Amino acid sequence: MVKGIYVAAIGLDARMKNLETVANNLANINTTGYKRGVPFSEILNQAGDVQIEHVTDYKQGDLAETSNPLDLAISGKGFFVVQTNNGDELTRGGNFKISDDGFLTDANGNKVRGKNGSINLLSYNMDKNQQLTITKDGQVKVGDNVVDSLLIAQPLDAQQTVRTSGVNFNTGNGGFIAADEKDYDIKQGYLEESNVNPIQEMEEMIQLNTEYGSAQKMINFLDQSLDEANQIGKV
Repeated sequence: MVKGIYVAAIGLDARMKNLETVANNLANINTTGYKRGVPFSEILNQAGDVQIEHVTDYKQGDLAETSNPLDLAISGKGFFVVQTNNGDELTRGGNFKISDDGFLTDANGNKVRGKNGSINLLSYNMDKNQQLTITKDGQVKVGDNVVDSLLIAQPLDAQQTVRTSGVNFNTGNGGFIAADEKDYDIKQGYLEESNVNPIQEMEEMIQLNTEYGSAQKMINFLDQSLDEANQIGKV
């Protein structure tokens, strides 16, 4: 009976975390490049103990046209690579900008990596005759001048990939490799929208609330039964 309470408590905790995941998904419906967190699933390991597994849904979101030349979206597989204080991270958020010192950065000021390092446009005069162009294979050009090519990457081990912020992922010890160019196209003037479906998330929340209530009732029932058993043992 005590073990039953323990297992039910683990289930209660898992459903609480699931509710937090769903709430976070709903909060990021309009976040560029956001990837939906899949509610935790309970699995049994070889020892028969309950473990919790978390998964990210990397399905591509819709591409929305913005006509901003600094907005980029990946159609297909792969991630942009940005240099953060915690090392290189992968992202599908392509709402980029140019910093005061000429670097191509993400919305948080992290430098975007090219195949030759950070992409710097400071030495190029981008007037109406020197427009910034990003080709479908990621080549960065100012007018006729080739600056670099975007580094588009794939994690070596998706199981070790961990979300570090809203749209960024760390590949852990698995690292990453350059994605095959045939697997993606870069769309300039587009942004990838969140892949969260609000109807699906609301359905998940309703189901989780129901399961949470049931788990609470089970714990209360087992607790009362254990208390009654203890009372009988004292007679």
